[in-house]
Amino acid sequence: MPPWRRGSGGSNLFVNIVILNDAAFIRGGADRVAFDSARGLAARGHRVNLFTAFGPVAPEVKALEGVTVTCLGSAWLRNERGPAAALRGIWNRPAAKRLRVLLSDLDPADTIVHTHLYASSLSASVMSAALSAGFPTLLTLHDYFITCPNGAYFVFPRSEICGRRALSLPCLACNCDSRKRVHKAWRIARTWIQGRVARVPERLTAYAAVSGACAALARRDLPASARIEIIPNIVAVNREKPVDVALNQSFVFTGRFEDYKGPQLLARAASRLGVRAVFCGAGPMEAELRRLCPGATFTGWLTPNRILQELGQARAFVFPSVYRETFGLSAAEALARGIPVVASRGTAAEEFVIDGQNGLLFDHNSADDLTAQLASLSDNALVGRLGAEAYRRYWLEPLTERAHVDKLEELYRSVAGTGSRARAAARRLAQREAAVHA
Repeated sequence: MPPWRRGSGGSNLFVNIVILNDAAFIRGGADRVAFDSARGLAARGHRVNLFTAFGPVAPEVKALEGVTVTCLGSAWLRNERGPAAALRGIWNRPAAKRLRVLLSDLDPADTIVHTHLYASSLSASVMSAALSAGFPTLLTLHDYFITCPNGAYFVFPRSEICGRRALSLPCLACNCDSRKRVHKAWRIARTWIQGRVARVPERLTAYAAVSGACAALARRDLPASARIEIIPNIVAVNREKPVDVALNQSFVFTGRFEDYKGPQLLARAASRLGVRAVFCGAGPMEAELRRLCPGATFTGWLTPNRILQELGQARAFVFPSVYRETFGLSAAEALARGIPVVASRGTAAEEFVIDGQNGLLFDHNSADDLTAQLASLSDNALVGRLGAEAYRRYWLEPLTERAHVDKLEELYRSVAGTGSRARAAARRLAQREAAVHA
């Protein structure tokens, strides 16, 4: 038994953990979770290697104490063109080869390979390489690329939630991609190879779903034998005095300005009501949002600390996502500050936004219902009550880095040594011991 498995509690655990993530910088919440978990695991004495495809390596990543960072210097697929890039996006052989070299110095009996984001460069080839080398290999479901060609179970051209089974005939025929039909064909090829040829989904040791809604949706197309554990994302918000939301007037949105994120719903609702909307972020819809809501404030992209400062001026946080978010990190951050959340029904945020208690829910993709919900928040007493309950309820079970790493370690302990090479070594050892005592 590896020595790190003998102890109880994080302080006396020791294991090699290889974290796979496309980017070496923060593009969104999932990257932050990968890096924060690397830091938390290293702080507990684990030997952590962060294996990434493309940079630049961000200063905060370079500063991760106790974490060895590998960056292959590849390109982000969205910045590449041509047949070679397309083939590498389907199956990145150079990345798999580099990972095999790294793993050759490690023992499958005391090593975990944990993938966060892989669809932008690394491809499923890295998970296949780790599995073929006998290492227990996990995947956190920040998206659905392991089964769904476009990773979202969403028909982007029509802004509709998709109920088709992945790679079924209706799926193959559906023009669901956010780009062009030819890009959907490329995504189908990638999903087919990783699933039907390399059989990565059925070979993976376990999955970490970031919410119950995420687990339920992923279960639909994953093999029946797939092990899925719910491990919510880290919400990196320190406990401070709750925001006095009844004194504030702003309705805040954060994120990329894309129609599937729903900022246009807030723009329409705020314009109808004549209330102040603040849009933190950027994206292709900015001109349209300015047209829909001329009085809105646009901050551009902000650092995490600046976003928290902006939330301090919020009366409510609006989470109007049209597609199936796997978690809803920004909504959880608002609740941690004591800010009511007005969220779309049908998203993972519905798991922690309780209608009429710590926020309000509105009908999916309905600017009319969002308008009605925001109008009700003109009542200072209601806003104050929702905010107080948001703060109280969140801090009963905060989604801290410590809680997240606790759950990761529990999962790692349960799968340690379950790789094929480790099992074969255990069988050989048992046979030798049996022969000695025969």
